[in-house]
Amino acid sequence: HILKRHHGIEQPSFEDVKKFYDERLHPDVINTGDPEVYKNIFHKGKWVGVFQFTEAGAQKFCRQAKPTSIIDIAAITSIFRPGPLSAKVDKQYVAAKSDPHSVQYVNDVVRDVTEETAGFLIFQEQIALLAHKLGKNISLDEGNKLRKLLTKKGTGKGNEEKEQIRERFIEGCVAKSVDRATASELWRNFEYFSGYGFNKSHAVAYSLLSFQCAWLLNYY
Repeated sequence: HILKRHHGIEQPSFEDVKKFYDERLHPDVINTGDPEVYKNIFHKGKWVGVFQFTEAGAQKFCRQAKPTSIIDIAAITSIFRPGPLSAKVDKQYVAAKSDPHSVQYVNDVVRDVTEETAGFLIFQEQIALLAHKLGKNISLDEGNKLRKLLTKKGTGKGNEEKEQIRERFIEGCVAKSVDRATASELWRNFEYFSGYGFNKSHAVAYSLLSFQCAWLLNYY
């Protein structure tokens, strides 16, 4: 339809459509930081055909959060699910986004990992990364294993492994000048977050589709 209406091609072929996509919409070339798309679509609330934003609640939350990047969209769509909403993470996130200076970080490591989500643990990968960077000799593989263990309940072998990682996490935090009480609070945040954490790679891939829809809506 775009090629017919705007490019004078009466009978577009598959190759014509592919060429348009590859040159303008492909993730490798599309400007995912285009301020016009964010301002005109996500901020003003024009949602016709925009993937992931068909529900009134998601639309309202997005207008309040005012995304300016793909990661912002990924965070918004990850938060807009029953778990985070019941914990009122959406309201806390909007408040933090509107006043970034109010966000308190335990240290530079926590800032590096969570600043892109306004200080909140939104993505599962953030747990694995924090465990690896703050814990004592916790590999990224173990951090990822922890992410899985935290979502399981019980007192079996999995719980024993989780406790072993917890001890090394606390020990590593203390060695990096994080007091034991704060380290324990961080761990409790891990456990609390694990109830609703979302996969970042999944959320980002979906958000690229949302942005492509918004780009088309803005320019065509």
